Amino acid sequence: MDIIVISGKGNKTRNLRIKLAYIVLGLVTCAVIIVSFFYNLTNFAKKEVDRSRLSQVENENRVVRNEIVRIEGEITGLEILLDSLEIYDKKLRSYAPLKPINEELRDMGIGGYTPTFEQEDLSSYVKRGLTALSETLDNLVGRARLQKSSFDELITHLRDKAYLRNHTPSIMPVQGWLIRGFGYHIDPFTGQVKMHEGLDIAAPTGTPVIAPADGTVRYAGNKNGFGLSVEIDHGYGFTTLYGHCQRIRVNAGMRVKRGDVIAYVGNTGRSTGPHLHYEIRVAHSSVNPMSYILTASAIID
Repeated sequence: MDIIVISGKGNKTRNLRIKLAYIVLGLVTCAVIIVSFFYNLTNFAKKEVDRSRLSQVENENRVVRNEIVRIEGEITGLEILLDSLEIYDKKLRSYAPLKPINEELRDMGIGGYTPTFEQEDLSSYVKRGLTALSETLDNLVGRARLQKSSFDELITHLRDKAYLRNHTPSIMPVQGWLIRGFGYHIDPFTGQVKMHEGLDIAAPTGTPVIAPADGTVRYAGNKNGFGLSVEIDHGYGFTTLYGHCQRIRVNAGMRVKRGDVIAYVGNTGRSTGPHLHYEIRVAHSSVNPMSYILTASAIID
């Protein structure tokens, strides 16, 4: 390749001869320099990003490790609480009484899902810690669910027992003197031996008569032979009868609680003097009321 150089003075000219191979070599050298520059620049930028990301990951791992330690402490507290609840549960089930939960059934809460971590940024310590936490939490959840189920059963059972207790006649319906008990006695009107299916409790006219248990008034009115009477359905097959009343304070269909005043002692019907005739029936069969009286609210001769 020839290059002509023209001088400004005297219009002199000079010919320069450059081989093509040198030009190509120069261009290639420039290209290599440019590519190398950009390659090194890219590597430098990537290393800076990697260092920044590594610093971020180290900070994240440190935070996660600290959180794992904190959660492990909380879990230890939960395990202690569950252990105490299980001991309390055994005592309650023994008191109820209910059959205790089989220990093998409690152990069924152990085990379950084991997590896998694909993130390469997590340290082995963090992975092991998270795996152990997951397994422990799975165990605690299983134990807690079983304990909740047991407590639900206990609550239902004890509530039913309380309902039964509240609806079982257990106190004297009136303050007074027991003049005739349950069993065979001579009828004062006929002189014949006859089954007396309740208690006769003497008391001054107007003495309050109270319900011995919760229930619903089945009948309130004049009953043949018993005069003004009240009959209460307590549920569970229990019914009670109150005869010879002077006055009635309740109506059929009314709900009453133990201790509510339902009537007043009188001398109505076939009666030789003011007193209350009190009966308890279980499944339509008369029973001795004294078997159900837990408080001494009557003077027994």
